[in-house]
Amino acid sequence: MDPNLARATVFINHLLANPALNNLNALQKEEQILQFLKTNAQSLVPTLSSPQFFPGKSWNEILQLLNTALMQETDKALGPQIEDLIRRKISFSFVAEIQPHRIPEEKCRDELLKFIQRLLQKPEARKALSSPLTAILGGFIGRYLKKCFDARKYVHFELTKVQRLRLEIENIEHLVHVTLLLRPSVQLFTVGRGGTGEGIESALVQAQFAQTVLHSMKGQLKILPPVLIRSGLFSNVSFQEDTQIDATARIAAIFSSRAKNYKPIARVDRGANTPDRSWFSITRRNYKYYGFDIKMLDEFYKIASESEW
Repeated sequence: MDPNLARATVFINHLLANPALNNLNALQKEEQILQFLKTNAQSLVPTLSSPQFFPGKSWNEILQLLNTALMQETDKALGPQIEDLIRRKISFSFVAEIQPHRIPEEKCRDELLKFIQRLLQKPEARKALSSPLTAILGGFIGRYLKKCFDARKYVHFELTKVQRLRLEIENIEHLVHVTLLLRPSVQLFTVGRGGTGEGIESALVQAQFAQTVLHSMKGQLKILPPVLIRSGLFSNVSFQEDTQIDATARIAAIFSSRAKNYKPIARVDRGANTPDRSWFSITRRNYKYYGFDIKMLDEFYKIASESEW
């Protein structure tokens, strides 16, 4: 290994050892370290340009070394986690129910895994994957879907009558999980684009742009059903712009946003709002800005309130 990269790796591992990062997944940790480096650049320059670290290097050169080391260390933890998720924890049996011809599940896994590995090569897509991954690992989808199916109200109706899914609840959960993993794919086709919302993850794209990307994606992903790819892409489109967006895409959009900056907490102080209830309460007031389905938010807010989540 290059001596400079080796020193950068030692420094990055020192930052990653911070106990405050213990409850975060690999991409969340990466985000926190990147933010730390950006915020503390001025105070870090004297130390990192000293003979002990990178003498004679500019801050941009140092930052490039640190970013490379950080990505490599993140991937050491992230790679096996993504592979385990796709190969063992997500069932693709739902695929047979949403398209006319049969596709072996293993081929779906192989294609999705290769695609995620490609996503991780682009910083914008890498950052955009953090929240979907957090939503999946946090178990948000299954927890709320069960309550929605028990209540048999709006969300249940949209999934079973409008989107016409004839799936067991567990398979709908897996379908939404794959939708979440495909959600960042829109970033592969953006070049310095802006967007609305807070940061890359929540930035919205126009329906016309998503449709153009869909056409290109269908040419690249030959195994995964087009309807599934569409759901992932259109989770980035405002429901106010396109009210025909699949319910699974709308759910993915909401819980991807919910998972942004999510940190598990041991307990809630007496009299304080629970985390989910607080988040849904605030988000309902700004639903148009984020492009969410207000009826879904209302139902999820009610569930969070009654369940004390």
